[in-house]
Amino acid sequence: MKRIIVSVALFIVLTFSIFASNMHEIIPLNSGFYNDIDALYLMSGNGTPSNARPWSKSEALLILNRITYEHLTLLQKRVYTGLYEQVTSNPFLYDRDDFGFGFGFDLNAELYWHSNGEQFFIEQDWVYDFVRRKPLLRLRFDFGLSDFGYIYSDLQYGRNLANANDLTKDFSQDGVGAIVEKGAPGVRTIHSAIYSRSFLTNMLPFNESYDIDFETPKRAVFSFGGDHWNVNISRDKVSWGNGHSGNFIVDDHVDFHEFARFKFFSEHFSYDWLNIFFPTRTSTGEVPDQSIRLLMAHRLEFRLWNFLTFALSENVMYSNDLIDFRYLNPAFIYHNLNNTSMFNAIAHLEMDVMVSKGLNLYGQYVLDQARAPNEPDTQADATGFLAGMEYVVEVGPGFLSTSLEAAVTSPVLYRRSYVDFLMFRPYFTHGNPSGPGYVLDFDFIGYKHGSDVQVLQWDVNYSTLSHVDVGLSIIGLREGKIDIFYSNEGITAYEGATPSGPEVRESLIISLNGTYDFPKLFNSLLQISLWGELDWVGRRTFVKASGMYKDYSNDVQLTMGVGISL
Repeated sequence: MKRIIVSVALFIVLTFSIFASNMHEIIPLNSGFYNDIDALYLMSGNGTPSNARPWSKSEALLILNRITYEHLTLLQKRVYTGLYEQVTSNPFLYDRDDFGFGFGFDLNAELYWHSNGEQFFIEQDWVYDFVRRKPLLRLRFDFGLSDFGYIYSDLQYGRNLANANDLTKDFSQDGVGAIVEKGAPGVRTIHSAIYSRSFLTNMLPFNESYDIDFETPKRAVFSFGGDHWNVNISRDKVSWGNGHSGNFIVDDHVDFHEFARFKFFSEHFSYDWLNIFFPTRTSTGEVPDQSIRLLMAHRLEFRLWNFLTFALSENVMYSNDLIDFRYLNPAFIYHNLNNTSMFNAIAHLEMDVMVSKGLNLYGQYVLDQARAPNEPDTQADATGFLAGMEYVVEVGPGFLSTSLEAAVTSPVLYRRSYVDFLMFRPYFTHGNPSGPGYVLDFDFIGYKHGSDVQVLQWDVNYSTLSHVDVGLSIIGLREGKIDIFYSNEGITAYEGATPSGPEVRESLIISLNGTYDFPKLFNSLLQISLWGELDWVGRRTFVKASGMYKDYSNDVQLTMGVGISL
């Protein structure tokens, strides 16, 4: 009788909460919701939820409803209830039948220190990098349009990625992949005026306009849908896959992506059609884009049994000086768009297998290029493999999770003569005092460590229901000669093994991080958090011919922060 009363009470609370919520809202990828539900799924023997993220609240509710509440342990029920409260919470301060409005803010103070600014002098040298760093102030706005849709946008004041005082390099001698031609206008940073400093903060005052990040909003979401589908046009982070070191097609390690997306989801199947738009102008001045770069991707995910989830995707990069709407067909087989001057196709397969409660084996395979029997040897095979295992177990008032993952990418993965899977984003500096107006920042769309790399990563984390979170991560990297800035001339026919070239760059990264969230104040509206991270980065170069090492360097990096959120 007691169990029946509790279940009925929970049903009533959740039912009224759902009516008060906007189920078109998109749960951002930096929310702790995803870590908690991944852990709950494994601990309760439900395998892996959808790895095509972020989710709308409608999809999150469907995923939660797969779990049988009565079969959970006491701790798992507490996690489940907390997740349900997040899904069914009302984001609006003002809410009427036809309109809702919500407002919030984040005030963050962060300090950064590292020991070796002479050898670790660009943003990419930091483990706690620009994407992870928090702005001093962020204002958040939510709008609900009756039952039709949901709009989110934010404004933030924070430190810039690039600086007009950076030492830069133009493209007069070298381009970058197939996205920047040799001699094209534009520059990239080779020595940062701010990230080389021993001590830095994100706090006031920013003395010059070039210190301010003008790439805002970072999230801008328009979303609408139903119980089993969602459409959103967004500037947001998006990710496909369960990789802890990264994912091969699209990953969330970049600042954001700008995309149009349709997703259908049901109990045993989901379909994701994703179209990501990229900037193409390289100039340091304010000039218009003259061409189009668009990643057209579609993903089918199957969940036939609780213990098995697998997905496959077929995707293509489109590059042209116009959008041809013939190609925007989500049911088309993209590989049949075989005009290499405009298209480059890439296929992907991933699988999660729950061996037992708490234990999951997973893997990904990506195929960028495979030579058919009748094709010439001008295009080398290009692939990537990722495999890992993860385990979650209840320990005291929280849960302990750990994962071990290995990945290998071939030297020319993501690289082609005419169309490739690299990206850049221009960051505005105002050109003061005499520097460029825009500086380009380059990255891989998919796997953040890129091509020509071997990766081994071990993570362990302990969490106590959103109050205490402590983690340790150890990452080993071996990188060949073909990095993102390696010349594109003749690269697609390269047949060498990973890591390529006469020398191998080796890195070891050891990170210890922790977060503490104080109990919420003022009727659960105000959240105060403390966090910190200590990173050690060691580097050396292995010379294959001699079997010797050289160019030893290391850096100790410390980040500390405090935040207040409404």
